[in-house]
Amino acid sequence: MRLKKIKLAGFKSFVEPTTIQFPGEMTAIVGPNGCGKSNVIDAVRWVLGESSAKNLRGDAMTDVIFNGSSSRKPVGQCSVELVFDNSAGRIAGEFANYNELSVKRLVTRDATSTYFLNGTKCRRRDVTDLFLGTGLGPRSYAIIEQGMISRLIESKPQDLRVFIEEAAGISKYKERRRETENRIRHTQDNLERLNDVRDELGKQLEKLQRQAAAATRYKTLRAQARELKGQLAALRFLKNSEHIEALQKQQQALQLEVDDLVARLQGDEAGLESYKTKQLETKQTIDDLQQQLFTTSNAITRLEQNALHAKQRKGQVEQELARIREQHALLNHSIDEAQEALAVSNEALENIEPEFALKEAELEHAKERFEDAEQALREFNAQARAQEQTYNQLRQNVQQCHSQIQSTMSMQLRTSQRISELQDELKQLDEEDFASQITLLEEQCSELDFDIDEAKQLLQESNQKVSQQQGEVNAIEAKRRDAQGQLQTALSTKAALEALQQDASNNEDVLLDGIEKLWQQFSSNQTLAPCVESILQHAKDPVVAKSHDIQALLQNRAYLPSGIKVFTDKAFVSTAKSGSLAHALLTESSTNESSTQRVPAFFNDIYLCSNDDELAETIESAFVSVLDKEDEPEGLAKGFTSAISPSGLWASSQWVVKPGEASDGALQRANKIKGLVDSIEETESLIDEIEHSLERAKQALEQSEAQKQDIQSALGEKENQRAQIKNKLSLLEMQQEQQSTRTAKLNDELAKQELMLAKEEEQLAQLSEKLELQEAQILEHEVHIDDVNAKRDANERTTSELRALVDTLTLQNHELALKKQQLENHQNLYSQQVTRNLQQREEYIKNKERLQKEHTQLTSPEEIQEAELQSLLENKAELEQLKSAKQSSLEDIEQWLREAEKGHQALGKDIQTRQTNIDKLNIDIEGYRVRANTILEQLDETQQSLKNILETLPEDAEEKRWQEDLEKTQANLQRLGAVNLAAVEEYETQSERKSHLDTQHNDLTEALETLQSAIRKIDKETRTRFSTTFEQVNEDLKMLFPKVFGGGSAYLALTDDDLLETGVTIMARPPGKKNSTIHLLSGGEKALTALSLVFAIFRLNPAPFCLLDEVDAPLDDANVGRFCNLVSEMSQTVQFIYITHNKIAMEMASHLTGVTMAEPGVSRMVAVDVDEAVAFAEA
Repeated sequence: MRLKKIKLAGFKSFVEPTTIQFPGEMTAIVGPNGCGKSNVIDAVRWVLGESSAKNLRGDAMTDVIFNGSSSRKPVGQCSVELVFDNSAGRIAGEFANYNELSVKRLVTRDATSTYFLNGTKCRRRDVTDLFLGTGLGPRSYAIIEQGMISRLIESKPQDLRVFIEEAAGISKYKERRRETENRIRHTQDNLERLNDVRDELGKQLEKLQRQAAAATRYKTLRAQARELKGQLAALRFLKNSEHIEALQKQQQALQLEVDDLVARLQGDEAGLESYKTKQLETKQTIDDLQQQLFTTSNAITRLEQNALHAKQRKGQVEQELARIREQHALLNHSIDEAQEALAVSNEALENIEPEFALKEAELEHAKERFEDAEQALREFNAQARAQEQTYNQLRQNVQQCHSQIQSTMSMQLRTSQRISELQDELKQLDEEDFASQITLLEEQCSELDFDIDEAKQLLQESNQKVSQQQGEVNAIEAKRRDAQGQLQTALSTKAALEALQQDASNNEDVLLDGIEKLWQQFSSNQTLAPCVESILQHAKDPVVAKSHDIQALLQNRAYLPSGIKVFTDKAFVSTAKSGSLAHALLTESSTNESSTQRVPAFFNDIYLCSNDDELAETIESAFVSVLDKEDEPEGLAKGFTSAISPSGLWASSQWVVKPGEASDGALQRANKIKGLVDSIEETESLIDEIEHSLERAKQALEQSEAQKQDIQSALGEKENQRAQIKNKLSLLEMQQEQQSTRTAKLNDELAKQELMLAKEEEQLAQLSEKLELQEAQILEHEVHIDDVNAKRDANERTTSELRALVDTLTLQNHELALKKQQLENHQNLYSQQVTRNLQQREEYIKNKERLQKEHTQLTSPEEIQEAELQSLLENKAELEQLKSAKQSSLEDIEQWLREAEKGHQALGKDIQTRQTNIDKLNIDIEGYRVRANTILEQLDETQQSLKNILETLPEDAEEKRWQEDLEKTQANLQRLGAVNLAAVEEYETQSERKSHLDTQHNDLTEALETLQSAIRKIDKETRTRFSTTFEQVNEDLKMLFPKVFGGGSAYLALTDDDLLETGVTIMARPPGKKNSTIHLLSGGEKALTALSLVFAIFRLNPAPFCLLDEVDAPLDDANVGRFCNLVSEMSQTVQFIYITHNKIAMEMASHLTGVTMAEPGVSRMVAVDVDEAVAFAEA
C-alpha cells in the first residue's frame, strides 16, 4: 500500500482545493521557509485522527481552518483527503478488496469533525482501527515532524515503547486491552451496585413473602366464600325454580280446565242464543198463528157464535196473558237478582278501588324509599371504599417508611463499618515506614554504580577490539564476496558459452556417421580465430567427413546436408605456402606441442595480411577466386586467390567479406572457454585461501565476542541489579507518595463518611417522626372504619327491610289486582245477564200489549157473516193444529233453556272457582319469581354467572351443607384480620425483579470472567510479540548504527522485567566515544541515532509510507550522504515523502514537489519529475 495523493481544501495555508500527487517512491517537498511545507505533514497527521491542537501547531482544532490573509477572507471549513493505492491488499478487513482507499476528514468553525472512508461517513475510531498494526497513525514512527527526530532519541522509556508496540502490531491489542479494562471496571462497579440492590431486595422479599402468603390465603378464602355464596344462591335459585315450575304446571292444568269450561260455557251460550232465537221465532210463529186464530176466531165468533167464541177467545187470551204475566214476573225476579248481584259486584269493585290505589301509592312510596336507601348505601359504600383506600395507602406508607428506616439503618451500619475500616487502614498506613528502606536502597545503588562504571570501561575496550576484529572479518568477507562474485560470473559465462558451443557442434542435420563441423578441427589462438571464423561463416559452416571419400559421399548424397560443403580427409594438408593462412595455422600448431592441427588445402590460397591496411594494398593486384580458375590472370602474387586480415576482413579483387561480431565465432568461444577454465581454477584457489583466513579471523572474533559477552553479562547483571534496586526505590518512593495520597484520600473519605453518618442519623430521626405520625393516622382511620362499618350495617338493614316491605306490598298489590280483575269479570257477566233479561222482558211486554189489544177486541163482538163461517172454522182448525205443534216445540225449547241456564250458571261457578285457584298460583309463582330475581341480582352484583356456577356445581350439593361451609369460610376470613392485598402483586413484581437481577448478576459474572480471560490472552500475545519485535529491532539497530556512523555501537534496553509495562531506552556510542548517556551526543548524532532506530523499525514492519520533515537539518554533507543512501536503499520497500532544504537530498529524490507562496498567506504546489527533467536536459 502506498500514498497516491493528498487533496487539501481550506487547510491552513492551502485555501484553494489542491491535489498533491506522489507518483514515485521518493518524493521531496521543497520550498522556502514559511511557505507551508510542514502543513502537508500536519494534514496527514490530522486526517489519521490527531486530536491535540498542540501537535498540529495550534491552540484549538479550528486553527487548522484557513483564517484569512491580507487579500482573502477566512473560510468556514476545511477538509483533507488521503488516497491510498491498496492493490497489494495491505489493509485487512472489509476494505481488503478495494484497490483504492480514501480517508477524509472535514471540520467546521464549530469544531465539529466528520470522517469519511471511501465516501461513507464513519467515526474517528474507525479510521484509527483501520491503520492499527500497519505503522500508520497520528503519532506513529512513520511520521517524523520537524524537530521530532532529536526529541525521539531523548523521549521517555514509555514513549519509546510506543514505537516498538506499533512495529510489533500490538497497538490494536493495547487498545483492546484498554477497552477491556474499562469494561471490567464498569462491570465490577455494576456488579457491586447489583449486589447491594439484590441484598436489599432480598430483605424486602422476605417480608413481602409473608404478607403475600396472608394475602393469597385471604384471596383464596374470599374466592372460596364468593364461590360458596354463588353456589348457595344457585341452589336457592334452583329450589325456587323448581317451586315455580311445579306451580306453573298446576296453573297450566287449571288453566286448561278453565279454558275447557270457558269453551263449554261459550258453546252453551251459543246454544242458548240459538235456542233463544228459536224460542223467539217459535213464539213469533205462535203469535202469528195466534193472531191468525184470533182473527179467524173473531171471524167465526162474529159469524157463528160471536159471543161464545168471543168468550172462549177471551178466556184463551186471558190465559195467555196470565202465562205471560207469570213469565214476566219470573223474568223480573231474575232481573232483580242479576241487578242485585251486579250492584253487589259494583259495590265490591268500588270498595276495592281505593284500597288498590292506596296499595299502589304505598308500593310506589316504598320503592322510592328503597331506591333512596340503595342510593344512599351505594354512596356510603363509595365513601367507605375511599376511606379504606386511604387507610390502605396509609398502611403502605407505613410499610414503606419501615422499609426506608431499615434501609437507612443498614446504610448507617455500612457507613459505621466503613468508618471503622478507614480508621484501621489509616492506622496501618501510619505504622509503615519507607524512609529507612529508601536510604538502604540508595546506598546499594551507589555501590552498583561504581561497579557498573568499571564494567563499562572493560566493555568499551572489548568493543573496540571486537570492532577492529569485526572490520578485519568484514574486509575478508568482502574479498571472499568479490572472489565468489568473480567465480560466479566466470561460471555463468562459461556455462553460456558452452551452451552456444554445444549448439554450434550439433550435427542433427547430418545423417551420416563420422561427420563433424569443420571448425572443430582447429585450435586457433585468439589472433587468427577471426580469420578462420570469417572464412567458415562465409562457407556456411562446412563439415568434414573423416571416414568417407568422394565416391562414398556421392553415393550417400541423400544423407548429406543441403547447401553446405562437405570436406574429406584429402582436403587437409600438413604443408603450406609461406605467407598463407595455412602456414600461419600450422606454425601455431607446431609451437603448441599438445595440439596436432590440420588445415584445409584451400587455406594455402588465402594470403594472411598483418592488418586491414595491408589487405587494402594487397588487393590492388587482382586475385582470382579459387572457383574461377579460367579467369586467373598472369603474374598472380605468389598464387594466392584472396587475402585476409587478423580482424577477419576477407577480400579478393572481386568481392569483400566483412567479419561478423567478435563473439559470434565458435573458435573464439572455444578460446574464451579455455581462458575461463584457467581463471576459474585460479579464483577457486584464491577463495580457498580467503576461507582459511576468514576462519582464523572469525575464531579470533568469536573469542573476543565471548569475552565481550561475559563482560556484557556481568554488566547486564549489575545493571539489572541496579535497575531492580531503582525500581524498588521508585516503588518505595511511589508507595511513600501513594501512602501520603492514600492517607489524604482516606481522611477525606472518613470526613465524608462521618458527614454521611450524621445525615443518615438525621434522616432516620425524620423517618421515625413520619412513622409515628402515620401510625397515629392509621389508628384514627381504624376507629373511623369501625363507625363506618356500623353505619354500613345499619344502612344495609334498612335497605333489607325496605326491600322486604316492597316485596310484601308488591305481593298485596298483586292480590288486589287479581281480586279486582275477578270482580270486573263478574261485573261483565252480570251486566250481560241483565241486558239479556231486559231484552226478554221487552218482548214479553210487547206480547202482553198485543194480547191486551186482542182481549179488547174480543170484548167488542161483531156480526160475522154466515158465508165465511165454514172457511174460518177450517182455517181455525188448521191454525190451532199448527199452533199446538209450535206450542209443543216452544215448551221443549223453554224446558231446554231452563236446564241450560242451570248448567251455565254451574259452569260459571266452576270457572270462577278455578280462576281463583289460578290467581292464587300466580301469586305464589310471582313470590318465588321475585325471590329468584333477587338471587340473580345478587349474583349480578358479585359479577357471577349463574350458567357458569351451574356448570361447576357438584351433583351432591346441598343448601344446608353449603351454608355451613360458607359460615366456616367467613369465620376463617374474620380470623385473618387486616391483610395487605397489594402484597401479592408487589411480591411477584419484586420476585421478577430479583430473578432479573440474579440473571444480570450471572451474566455480569460470566462477562467479567470472559473479559479477564480476554485480558490474559491479550497479555500473552502482547508479551510474545513485544519480546520478538524488541529483539529483532535491537538486532537491526545494532547492524544499522555502525553502517550509518561508520562504526560504533547502539542497543536497546528494557527498564523492567514486566514486558507489559516496561519502558525502552536506547544507548548509542559513535565511533571513538565512550559517552555514558545518550544525552551527551550532538544534535547530528542524535538525529542519525534516531534515524537508525526508525529505519530498524521500518525494516521489521515497514509502514506504507514514511513522512520526514527536515530530519537532515542537523546533519553535515557526509552524514546527509549516508542518510540519502539509507533512504534510497529502503525506498525499495517503503514510500518516502520528505521535506528538505539540502541539495544532496533533493538530488536523491525521483520526484520534486515545490511549495510556493507567491500570494502572501496562500500556498500553491509546483511538481517536477526529476527523471523526465534529466532526460529533457540530456536531449
